[in-house]
Amino acid sequence: MTKALDSYEIKYDVNNRFKDYPQHKIKVHASPDEMETFVRDGFLVRRNFIPPEWIEDFGAALEEIIEEDKGKPKAEVYEGNGLYFRRLLERNETFHRLIKYDPSLTVARALLGPQVSFYVESRVALAGVADAGVAWHYHMAVIPDPLPPFFCYPHTMQGLIYLDEIGDKEGPLSVIPGSHIDNDPRRDYDGTYDTHPDEVQLKFSPGDCILMHGNLWHKTTPTAADCGRRRLVLFGYAPSWLNDNTDHIGSETDSTLIDQLRATDPEVDELIAGRSLFT
Repeated sequence: MTKALDSYEIKYDVNNRFKDYPQHKIKVHASPDEMETFVRDGFLVRRNFIPPEWIEDFGAALEEIIEEDKGKPKAEVYEGNGLYFRRLLERNETFHRLIKYDPSLTVARALLGPQVSFYVESRVALAGVADAGVAWHYHMAVIPDPLPPFFCYPHTMQGLIYLDEIGDKEGPLSVIPGSHIDNDPRRDYDGTYDTHPDEVQLKFSPGDCILMHGNLWHKTTPTAADCGRRRLVLFGYAPSWLNDNTDHIGSETDSTLIDQLRATDPEVDELIAGRSLFT
């Protein structure tokens, strides 16, 4: 590692003979101390994470998607929670700016390795709607007890970009530092808004972001009746080799056999498509 002020460099050598042992040189957009804090606490707050003009652009793109989804039968509208929008990379090219955005991508590669996959989603809580919150939870709810000998721990990095001012009325975010490495399968506060003795409450301005481990326990305080809107752009990284397959190799097919198989049984769907997060 070559260290520099507020950044450092990693050079990865990957043991893949078929690709001539590729090398990846990464200038990490964080200091070594910040990365140590991230590993220990499970999160890193980035103020002014995106340029000011992106805030307006992302907001306008979200407004288009909100209009598109109105009245759609599968639109995700959750009472007391807000609106959810998935697969934003497919829905609006404005969000393509985040694909190779070094302030997050280099941090993800420093934490997870040089080969990562990426997605973008969004959550919107509307202005003047009370009690839109999210109780204590974590995202990678896949850890079994006891741990199998070769269990692949679900290390992921996720980011929340805030497009609006988040004060007490809009529902601050609370996190529990260090909780991302807690393997206890159950917690008394899971699904509640209870105050935790170690929780840290965070408020945000437009353009701010929190980068965090996917298993960091967190909650969003319910909104007040006179709250402003709360628009978040949610993105995440996972090791790309977790979903490695050979679908892109060989002759193409129009067969629907796989779709038929996945529709028969949730266990089959999990085995074929890796949908354990949704079962």
